[in-house]
Amino acid sequence: MKLKVLIVEDNLIIQMFIEHIIINAGKTHVKTADNGEDALKTVEQYTPDVVLLDIGLSGGLNGIETARILKEKYNTPFVYITGNSDYTTLENAKKTEPLHILRKPIDEYELNREFEIIRQKLLKAKLENSK
Repeated sequence: MKLKVLIVEDNLIIQMFIEHIIINAGKTHVKTADNGEDALKTVEQYTPDVVLLDIGLSGGLNGIETARILKEKYNTPFVYITGNSDYTTLENAKKTEPLHILRKPIDEYELNREFEIIRQKLLKAKLENSK
């Protein structure tokens, strides 16, 4: 099963690194956005299976606000990526019910492992919905 992934990261170097890891792992189609507004437009057109979302996005919508809209309007699962580990931010992030929170710097092994878990969850959900 190929996953459609949207990476939402405002740091181009980190965005490209994550994209490289995901593409090299195979079984994925990747789109990118660098702010919350563009992410929501991309979700409308691309309908990703999962969104990798930086908590500290610049622009009008931060990652947590973007996640709330993703969940409420599109029911799109997401994984946070963050270099911010202060208690308040993480507690607010957890309230949006992400699949997982990955910490920066991104570990290639952890990201690949997370994608395998996501792939299995989505496949299980599709099988249950087809019954």
